Amino acid sequence: MTTSGLSRRGFLAATGIAATAAALPGLTAGSPSAFAADTQANLSNLVNLRFGMFNHFNLGTFTDEEWAAGGQSPAKFAPSSVDCAQWAAAAAAAKMSYGVLTTKHHDGFSLWPTAFGTQNVAYSGYRQDVVRQYVDAFRARGLRVGLYYSIWDRTHTIQAYGGHVGDQTQSIEPGDMTVVLGQIRELLTNYGTIDVFVTDGYAWQMGQQQISYQEVRNLVKSLQPDCVMVDHGALTQPWLGDAIYFEAPLGIRAPAGNTFAGMQGETISRGWFWHPHTPTEAPRSRDAILADLGDLEPKYTSYLLNCPPNRNGRLDTNIVNRLAEVGAAWSPNNSRPPLPAQPLRVEWPVNAVAAYASSYNPGESAYHAIDNRSDRNFETCWSTWGGGRTLPQTITIDLGGVWSNVSTLEYLPKQWNRTNSTDGDITAATISTSTDGVAFTTVATVNWAANGRLKLAEWANRDVGFVRITVTAATGGYVNVNGVHIGGRSARPQLVSRFPVANTVYRIQSRASGKVLDVRGVDTANGTPVHQWSWLNQANQKWTFIATGDGYFKIRDQNSGKLLEVGGLSRVNGGTMNIWSDANVHQQHWAVTPIDGGYHILTNRLSQRVLEVPGASTADGTVLDQWDHNGAGQQQWRLIQS
Repeated sequence: MTTSGLSRRGFLAATGIAATAAALPGLTAGSPSAFAADTQANLSNLVNLRFGMFNHFNLGTFTDEEWAAGGQSPAKFAPSSVDCAQWAAAAAAAKMSYGVLTTKHHDGFSLWPTAFGTQNVAYSGYRQDVVRQYVDAFRARGLRVGLYYSIWDRTHTIQAYGGHVGDQTQSIEPGDMTVVLGQIRELLTNYGTIDVFVTDGYAWQMGQQQISYQEVRNLVKSLQPDCVMVDHGALTQPWLGDAIYFEAPLGIRAPAGNTFAGMQGETISRGWFWHPHTPTEAPRSRDAILADLGDLEPKYTSYLLNCPPNRNGRLDTNIVNRLAEVGAAWSPNNSRPPLPAQPLRVEWPVNAVAAYASSYNPGESAYHAIDNRSDRNFETCWSTWGGGRTLPQTITIDLGGVWSNVSTLEYLPKQWNRTNSTDGDITAATISTSTDGVAFTTVATVNWAANGRLKLAEWANRDVGFVRITVTAATGGYVNVNGVHIGGRSARPQLVSRFPVANTVYRIQSRASGKVLDVRGVDTANGTPVHQWSWLNQANQKWTFIATGDGYFKIRDQNSGKLLEVGGLSRVNGGTMNIWSDANVHQQHWAVTPIDGGYHILTNRLSQRVLEVPGASTADGTVLDQWDHNGAGQQQWRLIQS
């Protein structure tokens, strides 16, 4: 998608979502500043549920697809009835204590009449609220309720290049947050107490930075403080939510000796969804299910067994019978000790907008420390491996504003293909913070064990806009950072300030050439290149920074009223700059990160590359481009009020 075609904003307006968003105030602000939740107690409650039913029932049930394609007719969802009471009875017979329903899978079809678009039951062949039927039926049996929600949505095209999407034009855009937060609000407002909220198509699709985990978590916890959050991401460390999700069919199982609160998903049949072979094939054996339960109970991991309803909205007889056999043979082990104390966490994360480092291995830049992407056998890391790089090394993280009550940093080392001796695990570092990106104060000195476990550093609550980690020792003599979370633990951070000042006119001057950003020929047409030129005090050399509300800025040309953007949705080094009408898309958003001497780095939100003068040219008319951050003067810019 390019800004010259139908923008995502245009799509949202065409489907009525923009109007709906206007009627839903407070999606990104206005939530309580603290949540009355006891994390240890909530995680204990989760693992004490022990055994639950996962119900994959959605459009894929009727299309014979595990991942149904997006954009299909909602009329294809057409069960003759939906007998959630039968599902709940089967769960109770198995001595299960809760159920989790796939309210929306990756195709984007919603089992409730959402206000966001038409891909839902209100436009289907079964015009009833399945989520309502589900929660009522399970509660009637004394069972707890969890809801599964896919962030990845292939109908609204809430997706990004990478993570199973090969189309480089696909990117997350601001309107996507309206849909995600609006639908989560519906689910957690209209259906009573939800004990566990499971997200999918998130960390492993676009990552938890592009769809702000800060906003998602703040919303969930403001609406349901005691709800346990879980995200599918193939990790065995508690990183992507409150508890871990182990996906057994992918080979991800709770390890021996696990004491982290978790859930392990398994399927009773071949596939997550119902298929024509489901009623005629033998389900997972009673003994295998009992063995799973026996294995997981001492590992503080609840067993979530998927039982897919058929196209008549019922569980097949072979599944119902198997569950009854399990219930007749199994009882919970009530002698298990209580859940051990769980690691302290960043309870209120702040979504970082950019990062830069003293050095990095090509392809493993600082942004990978904050993108929060994870999948089986896949991770993105900031790494200084190779190239003769030595310690110390630093990474500086921009929080997109100054926030109060910041006190905690989590560090996740490399997780996959470990040697456990030369993985770049940080063993010694100092952590410093700043409110201006220039003057830093040391707040913590850490000495961490050389392993792949989650690490944490804490300091007294303070105002923070930037965090710098200076690594002085790491295994293998280099640094590897899978992820960093920053935020508050005892209180929720609140935004204090942002720079640049809104509605102030600036010229943007290169440190290397002394020339300024200039729209070629004083032109106003979409696609006009942006180059550098000697300062002439003209309107096409003056720019206003407009806050997007989530830590980024639009940079608007005073002459044309159009925005600086990376042309052609470029994600590669050398992508050139032009102006375009405001389409509210990520290639028009910039992180503005101050460095020394009054200069700034301007990082594009789409590409995570920085604005530069190519080749450090000093010539008038040199068209500006983007490049990986390298600390050179041609990538540094002074903002001068004009």
